[in-house]
Amino acid sequence: MHETDLDDATFPEHRLLAAITTRFDDRLKKHAEYARLNGLQRLNWTRSLMAMSAAKPALLQMVSAGLQLILLKGACRVALDVSEQKSRTAYDLDLLLSPSDFVSAFEILAANGWNSTRGETVLGLRGRISSVRARNFKQGRFGDIDLHQYAYHIANQSSDSDRALFDDVQPAQFYGLPVFVPSPEERLAIAIGHGGWDGHSHSDWLVDAARIVNLDGVDWDKFCKITKSRKLSGHTAIALSYLSTEVGLNIPSEVLRDVCGRTNLASPAQISAMFLAKDIGKLSSAQRVIRRGFESFHKLKHSGRDKMQDTPLFRAVTKPGSPAAVSDGVLEHQLVPDTQAKAGLWSFNVTLNVKTPPKRRRIEFELNSSTRNLCHLQAFHLRKTGDHTEVRFKGQIMLAKEDFPIVLLALPGKLVEAPDGSPEHQKYGVVPFSVLAADFTHQR
Repeated sequence: MHETDLDDATFPEHRLLAAITTRFDDRLKKHAEYARLNGLQRLNWTRSLMAMSAAKPALLQMVSAGLQLILLKGACRVALDVSEQKSRTAYDLDLLLSPSDFVSAFEILAANGWNSTRGETVLGLRGRISSVRARNFKQGRFGDIDLHQYAYHIANQSSDSDRALFDDVQPAQFYGLPVFVPSPEERLAIAIGHGGWDGHSHSDWLVDAARIVNLDGVDWDKFCKITKSRKLSGHTAIALSYLSTEVGLNIPSEVLRDVCGRTNLASPAQISAMFLAKDIGKLSSAQRVIRRGFESFHKLKHSGRDKMQDTPLFRAVTKPGSPAAVSDGVLEHQLVPDTQAKAGLWSFNVTLNVKTPPKRRRIEFELNSSTRNLCHLQAFHLRKTGDHTEVRFKGQIMLAKEDFPIVLLALPGKLVEAPDGSPEHQKYGVVPFSVLAADFTHQR
């Protein structure tokens, strides 16, 4: 506090300061910033309670529907010890659910006006829900719920380990609601698994891990089996070494030998873990490129749609267009009227004109009927210049008579709260379009 101005503290540092204020309390009175630290702690505590208040009606519906709600991260700590709500800031609520319960929870949120921050419509998300690993939903100013089908990054997913996690949960109470929490060993592995990807962006995972080791009791044999099955050896070696040498936690020496002995510093997995664990702000330009490469590899390797269950995705790249052909643009346009309703396989060839902002970005669209999503259209704008561009989508989709009329909708890249013209809005805001040509042909 003698070297840092509190006014310059970032939000992740605010969260750490709240934990520090709770831990040291009156021992901080000698510092001139003590009153402000208490005020900061109360602010975080109040915001966390307001987020919980906004989420509770939806949680109550989920519990009443018989869903098994497993809390993760900050909410988990509060469920185990309500006094933690002052030190563990949680502006959002992380819920882990089984695949069937995940769909039911999504439908409850959708019915109550919660919106996906990814930007897709309810129909669009419902059309690909089987392959969605997690989604963040918001409602109003404070409502913020993360639904998870998996507790770990998908690169660390294991069907057998996932079943073991669900079988080993413990009952708890969360603001009067019956919920569940993972075992201490799973909670420690989850904290390390998430912190290992971007641990320098905030300290929550580190504080959570320290609390679990100090207060909850860890079956180290069980923990080591979990990290092996989750392919977390590299992240675990880094995290436990730091907790032992820098934080001073009592990690059994045989556990450190076991975990560190599993890692081969020259292996691609360990090199990847090292890059993902480093503070991106302290990397050189070349190292940042390598880190982004590792991160993209892990995400793309395990991403995609379930072609058997999800509606299809069609991609295209923009090209220069003619300004004379462009009107002001619309966000929604009927492409095929219900008078052409005919079931079967249809081919489509749609050309759009959009005025793109001066950003490389994705431009998102959906083809929808009144009751379901038909497909998702995604255009890549690869130029940094803002200009009139054209994009053409081609593909084939199966339609029923009830799918007519067919409507094209423009979507944001994600839910944007920034004002028009801001860098975030230019990068992710919805882009109006004009239809230059739309050919739908019944094939069979």
